[in-house]
Amino acid sequence: MKLELVNEPLRTTQRAIIVDLEDTMITISKRSHIFPVIETQTYETIGYYLIGDIYLGSDTIINTTKGAVGSSIEKLAREAFIKSDTIDFSNTKADKLSDRDFRKVEIKAYRQFEKIYKQHFNRNGNLVINSKRFDKYNKIVDLEFYTYLFDPEEFILIKDNHTIIAISSLEKEVIVCDKKKNSYIEVSKETGVQIHNNDGQVVDVGSTGGVIINGKNLKEVISGALKPLSNMFDKNNY
Repeated sequence: MKLELVNEPLRTTQRAIIVDLEDTMITISKRSHIFPVIETQTYETIGYYLIGDIYLGSDTIINTTKGAVGSSIEKLAREAFIKSDTIDFSNTKADKLSDRDFRKVEIKAYRQFEKIYKQHFNRNGNLVINSKRFDKYNKIVDLEFYTYLFDPEEFILIKDNHTIIAISSLEKEVIVCDKKKNSYIEVSKETGVQIHNNDGQVVDVGSTGGVIINGKNLKEVISGALKPLSNMFDKNNY
């Protein structure tokens, strides 16, 4: 897969919600730019590079028999990469940057892509979080939605069916929220792994090896979700 940023941006004419899923939303400010990112062999648009004031909101609260667990996620960024099956472009209009200005955007975007690969994947393409390696998972998942927020904080949010995965570079934690099963898993450097189930029970385990979600362990879930990104953001691909 070879990536290319295209100088055919859309510019927002007003503050607008461009993604509005059941529990996840992306809002961008007026005069923000949305650049298509294509795969060069097929010319398929595989996502969009956003520049502007970007707001990500996601409801990762579950309701157990003993009350609510988790909290809503709210993040702000100046740059982001987004992939979504449903994006609303109704409050945008076509724009074009000079070759010089576009080149500046292009170079910065590719540096961000390379940074993603260096920080989250090792030389063999395996996912690495908090210095722990998550082996490759062969199944490539056609994700419903994912976004990387670059600046000022690196943050990943992945949504696939009823599951939301959030990876925070700043807090050094991973959250896996399953709305269908009302399960909430938090992996952090400080507390290890905490699992909240629908009965409100909390189970502490020392490592991710014992966590099973829909028949897969946590390593497989995260690696499966991020496998397309490993292919996409490999530094040799742009």
